[in-house]
Amino acid sequence: MQAKYSSTRSMLDADEDTTMSLYSRASTIAQRPEPGHTEHQPPSLAWRPVALTLLTLCLVLLIGLAALGLVFFQYYQLSNSQQDSISEKEERLGNLSRQLQSLEAQNKKLVETLQRVAEKLCRELYNKTGEHRCSPCPEKWKWHGDKCYQFYKESRSWQGCEHFCIAEHSTMLKINTQEVLEFAMPQSYTEFFYSYWTGLSRNGSGKAWLWLDGAPYASELFEIIIDVTSLRNRDCVTILNGKAFSKDCKELRRCACEKTAATVKIDRLH
Repeated sequence: MQAKYSSTRSMLDADEDTTMSLYSRASTIAQRPEPGHTEHQPPSLAWRPVALTLLTLCLVLLIGLAALGLVFFQYYQLSNSQQDSISEKEERLGNLSRQLQSLEAQNKKLVETLQRVAEKLCRELYNKTGEHRCSPCPEKWKWHGDKCYQFYKESRSWQGCEHFCIAEHSTMLKINTQEVLEFAMPQSYTEFFYSYWTGLSRNGSGKAWLWLDGAPYASELFEIIIDVTSLRNRDCVTILNGKAFSKDCKELRRCACEKTAATVKIDRLH
């Protein structure tokens, strides 16, 4: 009986082991994926790396934008600072320019005043002796008003005197004011028989009298006397003994020249 029970017990244990083995295999088969099918992960796990990558890129872009904004702000401040500096320099330069112009104008007035004082003093010295080294005229030229005059002894035709005066960097005598008339006419008394050519002429009988520069003759200053002793055309004017005569332009007369006076030599006033 005991042997029969042991045999039955052994069979039951074997059946139990077989059952457990089959259950274990079935469980394994059930858990194994079918061929051709892959295991799918949850969506949140699949997008997590992409989200992290995009977040990282956004952070990088944000930092780049912040850095760019900072650079732009610094450049803007620097630009404004430089612009303000340029404006200040331009304003300062403008002020200096105006001050320079003011000083130049004052200096010009002072120079003009000094020149007038020097000219007045030099003229007083010149009138006392008839000449002075401060004179604005060349040596042996006569100073009157703002002109220098020279009455030469050499005799030439009217055209010859014109060329001679040009060679002396001057022009022929022109009597167009009362002051010049009162100065020039007495010069014609120095040599009784010698008259001086002036720059007054006309282009034929009946034509207007004109000076070399084209200025018209002022008849109220002096009268032109027709010299009947001249046998040819009497179209050029001389002065003699305080009077003006029309003469033949080819006759030989002395030359009277004039030129603009230079400035008074201040360093020669003493």
